[in-house]
Amino acid sequence: MHLNRCSFARRPGSMTAAVAIAAAFVFGTPLAPPAHAADASKGKKVLYLETLATNPYVTALVKAFRGQAESYGMEVTILASGLDAALQAQQVDNAIARKFDLVAIQPLSEQGIVPALVRAKQAGLSVIVVNNPVKEGSEDFYLSFVGQDQAEMGRIAGKLILNALKESGRDGGKIALITGALQQGIGPRRLAGIRAALQANPKAEIVATEDAAWATPQAERIAGQLYARFTASGGLDVMYGMADNMSVAAIKAAQAAGIPVGMGPKQLIVVGGNCLKEGLDAIRAGLQNSTIVQSPTDVGKRTADMINDYFSGKKLPKEVLLPVVPITKANVDQWDAACTF
Repeated sequence: MHLNRCSFARRPGSMTAAVAIAAAFVFGTPLAPPAHAADASKGKKVLYLETLATNPYVTALVKAFRGQAESYGMEVTILASGLDAALQAQQVDNAIARKFDLVAIQPLSEQGIVPALVRAKQAGLSVIVVNNPVKEGSEDFYLSFVGQDQAEMGRIAGKLILNALKESGRDGGKIALITGALQQGIGPRRLAGIRAALQANPKAEIVATEDAAWATPQAERIAGQLYARFTASGGLDVMYGMADNMSVAAIKAAQAAGIPVGMGPKQLIVVGGNCLKEGLDAIRAGLQNSTIVQSPTDVGKRTADMINDYFSGKKLPKEVLLPVVPITKANVDQWDAACTF
């Protein structure tokens, strides 16, 4: 199975932007701010609505966004909603009242945010959606989406799981999934991608799906419960953590339970995502099979670039999809910079 070439499912109009970004990512070309457009953004008031302010991925994304946006002269305000979708909708309404020039938002709920987006459009407030997709059919209510193809990330994860099972000498196995917050657009799309990929092997069975809301302690607790639950039936073959903080938490829970972790025929296989440093370290140690690139720094900077383009009068693509690439022991070293945050 060859996993280093990833296809991207795109809607019409996204190809040019995605290919350009992929080329910059692969060949090392910096996504530098266009100097001629800097004055157009000077003094513009931009509100960024984040979700979990303590999550390392979100923190890195927001930091990169603020730095890039302020380099253009924008006045940036950051507000967090945690897991409170009603609060996030209220923050959009406050942005309307305070007459921000633009709002960039990581939607907490893919459906719950739509009424607020409708109100923003009616009030003439421009919106960029970041990282977390919203409900399909809502595209008219925002300017552009910046992030990754989450379904493709799921398909890659599914292929990594099947490949790991095959390489360990198993013709199938019991798979448990620990996910991020499923009310967000990320989780359901990745799950759909995983399920689609696993259809290639009917003996690879998802036996549990548990929502840990991206939280490390919760993921470790859930993993321990799953190990206990499946002990009587021979244990699990694969544990998937939607982000590496959760996959590494699952590894720690397995070690605490005396379950061998690795790539051997009788070891628990662990696959992660979002390429956190702890995931890369676990891959090097032989404890985690793989992860998938999702650089928060690139998302944050690219979002600021898109907003600057908007203030400069440029027509924005409806979506900009950044590359998603599988990481295994064979290529882990080249992703240190992108995945350390």
